[in-house]
Amino acid sequence: MFRIVNATGGYGKTVIIRDVSIAVDKAEIVALLGRNGVGKSTLMRFAMALIPAFSGHVEIEGHNAPESPARRAKAGIGYVPQGRYVFPRMTVTENIAVAAETNGHSGRVAVETALREFPMLRPKADDLAGGLSGGQQQVLALARALATRPKILLLDEPTEGVQPSIIDEMAGILKRINRERGVAILVAEQDLDFCLSIATRAYVMEKGSVRLETDRDSLRTDRKLQQELLGV
Repeated sequence: MFRIVNATGGYGKTVIIRDVSIAVDKAEIVALLGRNGVGKSTLMRFAMALIPAFSGHVEIEGHNAPESPARRAKAGIGYVPQGRYVFPRMTVTENIAVAAETNGHSGRVAVETALREFPMLRPKADDLAGGLSGGQQQVLALARALATRPKILLLDEPTEGVQPSIIDEMAGILKRINRERGVAILVAEQDLDFCLSIATRAYVMEKGSVRLETDRDSLRTDRKLQQELLGV
């Protein structure tokens, strides 16, 4: 359903990722693992056309993805970047509505859906996003991405700076969204426990390339691999 094929890219003349290929099937949750600096975030930006593609391409539902980030969003690729990047001077509801309307959907319906699916946002609905806690901003960023009605959701370090109770709630929300809506998910993370709780398989990156593909059970039991590639 979603594929990154032979991706090579970086910044300026510096190559960060080299010949990376991954695939996510319909309604599948896949983890992208690796230590800091191995290229996970760069691969996510490649997938959203936020950096130049030196070579390789992205496919969604068997077709090459459009070349601009906005058109990729409309084609069904939702993205929650590392650091969240909510609109701080807009309210929670405005953040959600503008994401939906930019992609041709009803802002009112998107807000109603988001506040139903993310009850922690309900009492904050009229608050400015910039005043939310880090965990609340992460949940808002997730709700905003889902307001675009994606076919696949790309999450870049969603647990960073988030308290454990919200991480647990986020895992439950993602599994429910995946199950009920059939949204595929690719999550780049260092939190192995979080990934093992939601993903069925994983790609492990090292030095800008995919070192291996593995299933959840093998990753959970292979302590040597966890230490060598993930440092856990």
